[in-house]
Amino acid sequence: MCPKSCVAYTGPFSALEECPYCAEPRYNQPSTSRKRTARRTFYTIPLGPQIQAMYRSPESADRMNYRARKTNEIIDMIERNGGQIDISTYEDFVHGQDYIEAVQRGDIGENDVVCTFSIDGAQLYRDKESECWFFVWVIFNLSPDLRYKKKFVLPAGFVPGPTKPKNMESFLLPSLRHFSALQKHGLTIWDARRGQDFIVRPF
Repeated sequence: MCPKSCVAYTGPFSALEECPYCAEPRYNQPSTSRKRTARRTFYTIPLGPQIQAMYRSPESADRMNYRARKTNEIIDMIERNGGQIDISTYEDFVHGQDYIEAVQRGDIGENDVVCTFSIDGAQLYRDKESECWFFVWVIFNLSPDLRYKKKFVLPAGFVPGPTKPKNMESFLLPSLRHFSALQKHGLTIWDARRGQDFIVRPF
């Protein structure tokens, strides 16, 4: 990444030798070693292994089954009502028409993991200008009373600063490419509750 946090050297920037925004060199000055080292790096944490870990015990696998249980209840209700959605109280995203239609089309399967991506920045020191940007996955398979608790919000990566990125997409690219690969190829999960493997595709 650029030492001033302007851009990550990913995607169309991967071959650049200097920052396209501030012209800072990408690598440390050459030393006696032939290997060049980046002046700054940022970190991404793949989603796939974290999802697999959420099924490792019967209790955690049961927590991940909330969305499927609620969805089946709603689908049963729709069938009883002759195909009409008649929900008097919207408690969660599973009651939304767009979600129900995606399930009915087959875009979201019973075993799939529904998640959202969030980005935020924080000033690390009160009297010093220094920002850190972090991004996380929120897993919507969990019930609303759990999904936003620190224990269940999954880290996706962070950019150490010192300033706000000028091209945030370049920092997000590795996480989003990983997500796209999971959608395309699926992810094998061992479900400790059911005692079997299955394939999930994040949505």
